[in-house]
Amino acid sequence: MTSASRGAPDVRTSHERAQDRSVIVGPSRRAPRLVAAALVAAALVGGCARADAPPSAAAPVPTATTPPRTTTPSPTTTPPAPTPSRAQAAVDAIAPAERERRSVTLGVAVLDRTTGQITTNSEGDTPLRAASVAKLFTVVDVLTRRAAGEATVTPADEQRIRRALSLSDDEAMNGLYSRFGGPEGIQRVAALLGLARTSPPARVGQWGEVETSARDVATLYRFVLTQLPPPDRDLVLSSLEAAPETAADGFDQGFGLLDPARRGSAAAKQGWLCCLESSIDLHSTGLPDAEGRYVVVLLSNQPRGYDAARTVLDDAAGAARDALAS
Repeated sequence: MTSASRGAPDVRTSHERAQDRSVIVGPSRRAPRLVAAALVAAALVGGCARADAPPSAAAPVPTATTPPRTTTPSPTTTPPAPTPSRAQAAVDAIAPAERERRSVTLGVAVLDRTTGQITTNSEGDTPLRAASVAKLFTVVDVLTRRAAGEATVTPADEQRIRRALSLSDDEAMNGLYSRFGGPEGIQRVAALLGLARTSPPARVGQWGEVETSARDVATLYRFVLTQLPPPDRDLVLSSLEAAPETAADGFDQGFGLLDPARRGSAAAKQGWLCCLESSIDLHSTGLPDAEGRYVVVLLSNQPRGYDAARTVLDDAAGAARDALAS
């Protein structure tokens, strides 16, 4: 453009001049607003991005820590002492029964299973004929030898043992006595248990004439209860507990500890023998209660007359039961 043209007058209309100003001025005014809008939009977009972003991992919630428990040992408890033995009271209570008849020898022994002690009366060490109580000695010999591997016991032998102890079967005893050594078996048991008053019969084969004392029989029961293998002990006790009122030979076994009026769960071996030296031997031995604390042994030699002799043992056993239960 020449200087002449710069100085020439503006011949455009006012409308045209206004349009020129809008073209020149317009953009300069709107730019700041566009920049501001862009900044606001960016701020909003940034805000949305922050709102949608996953939250930062929360700090772990502290858990209550239970301190380890300290176990306070419980105080050592001493088992209660057993109640005082009633054995002597039982022996004393039996004494009047012995005086019911004249010329009666009554050997008494009471074993306290808790203490292992045996208490006797004045005749407790007197040797008397064992009668069928001898069967228990032979059975203990047989079972002890089996446990030691020294003897073979067949099922038939076990059946003989059951019959000898429950039914007091003499034929069963004869089979055991002859098969397992007879008098030698009695000697073996006496030596094993230190039975000072037990000896084989003087006459061959007469096992009913084995001699023993009330103390020795109580010692034999203690061995059965504490030393025999459990199956053998149970065989003996179950056989005694199963004794019927009538024995294999028809004799009434319901006297003494097996008196039907007070028998309960008694496990007992009875014995009877007549009529050597014009007297009878009548015995009742065993546990008044199969699960109880005591063993009672009553061995008697009495004048003839089984009914009167039974009464003596019924009264003696009843007095013992009452004293032991007190």
